[in-house]
Amino acid sequence: MQLFFAALVSVAVAVSVKDGGFQVSFPKDRVPGNHIAAFHSFIDQHGKNYKKGTHEYSKRLTIFSDRLHRAEAINSRPGRLWTAGVSPLADLTPEELSQKKGWAGFASPTRGMGRGTRTSVSLLQSTQLPEQFLDWTNLQIMKGKDQGGCGSCWAVTAATVLEAHREIYEGKTEPLSAQQLVNCVQNPRSCGGSGGCKGATVELAMAYTMRHGLSTEEKVPYTGTDEDCHTGAVSTLQLSDQDDLADAGLRRAEGDSQGFMSLGIRGWEKLPENEYLPLMRALYHHGPVAVSVSASSWDLYMNGIFDYCDKNAIIDHAVVLVGYGRDQQVGKKYWTILNSWGQNFGEEGKIRLLRDDKEEENWCGVDSQPELGTGCVGGPSAVRVCGMCGILYDTVVPHFRHRNSSSSVIS
Repeated sequence: MQLFFAALVSVAVAVSVKDGGFQVSFPKDRVPGNHIAAFHSFIDQHGKNYKKGTHEYSKRLTIFSDRLHRAEAINSRPGRLWTAGVSPLADLTPEELSQKKGWAGFASPTRGMGRGTRTSVSLLQSTQLPEQFLDWTNLQIMKGKDQGGCGSCWAVTAATVLEAHREIYEGKTEPLSAQQLVNCVQNPRSCGGSGGCKGATVELAMAYTMRHGLSTEEKVPYTGTDEDCHTGAVSTLQLSDQDDLADAGLRRAEGDSQGFMSLGIRGWEKLPENEYLPLMRALYHHGPVAVSVSASSWDLYMNGIFDYCDKNAIIDHAVVLVGYGRDQQVGKKYWTILNSWGQNFGEEGKIRLLRDDKEEENWCGVDSQPELGTGCVGGPSAVRVCGMCGILYDTVVPHFRHRNSSSSVIS
C-alpha cells in the first residue's frame, strides 16, 4: 500500500540541495501540520527510525514535505493524465534516489566482447501489430524485483528480461541471478558507471550471459551490494574491430557458449536507436525488452499515464518493457513498464508511459549529460533521445531457441 494525501495545504517551502543532501532553511513549525501527521504515518508504515528533535528527523521531514508540495502541484494541472503521491521513496535525498537508478545505456563507441557474431540485419520484419498487447504481463517476472540502494538496475533488468524469455521459450520459471551480474560483469571502459552497484549496461550483461551463462537466484541470491565473483571466470572485454556493443544489430552465440547450453539463449539484439516500430515488433513477436529511460519524477508516480518527461531527457535508468495499449477512458496510448523499485511502486510495480505512433519524429531531444551514467571513456558529450522519457533510445532483446525444440528463433 502507498500513502497518498490529497487536498494538501499550499505553503512556501525553501529547500536547498548541496552535494546530494538537503539543507533545512525554515523552522520545523513552518511545515504544515498535516504534513507532519502524514510523515509520522509514513514512519510507522515503513518502519523508519527517525527520532523527533534530531537533525535526521528534520532533514527527512523537510524532504517528505517538499515531495507532498510537488505532488499537489502536479495534481492541480488541468487535464492531467497521472496522479502523483507519496511513495516509500518519499524521504530519500536526490543522491539516494539516484542509487535507485544507476544506468544510462550505451552512448559511445565501445568495443564488444569476443565470442559471438554480429549481423546488422534485424529479424523483426512484420508490420502486423494489434492496437493493444499485454500478453507478457501474465509472466512470472511480473512479481517484480526491488534493487534496493544498489545502482544495479542494469543487472536486475537484464536478469528479468532473460527470465521472461526463458519462461516463454523454455517453459522454465526459476528467477535468474542479478547478483551474479553485479559481481562478475567487468566494466573496464566505465560504460554506464564504474561497474556493479555503481552502474553498467544491459548490453554488457547480455554479452556476459551469452558467453558465461547465468546462475539462478537461489544459487546466487540478491544482496544489493558489491561482492566478489565466485561463480566462474570473470568476464573480460575483448577488444575487437568486428563488434561494437553500441551498434545496432544481432549478436549470435557460439554453439558451445554457456549461455546457449545452460539457458537456451542464441543471441541478443540491440535495436536501432530512436525507432518506434522495431521496438513494437520486438515486444510483440519476441517478448519483453530492456529499455533505457529518464526516471526523474518517477518517485512521485502512483497511477495513470505518465507524461512528465521533458524532450531533453537525461537517461539514467534501465527497466523492462512488457506491453502497450490504449486507455479508453482518456483516449491515450501507453507503454507498460515493469520497474525495479518493488511492488509498492506505481501500479503494482509498473508505470505506464505516454506513447505516440509518431514519437520518433514528434518527441525527440538531446541528452546533454550522458556522463552522468552513460559515458564510456571517450564517449560523446550529447546524444539524441526520442520517445517519452527517452524510451526509444537504447533497447535490447534476447533471442532464445523455441520451446521444446533444438531449433532457434534465429534463422
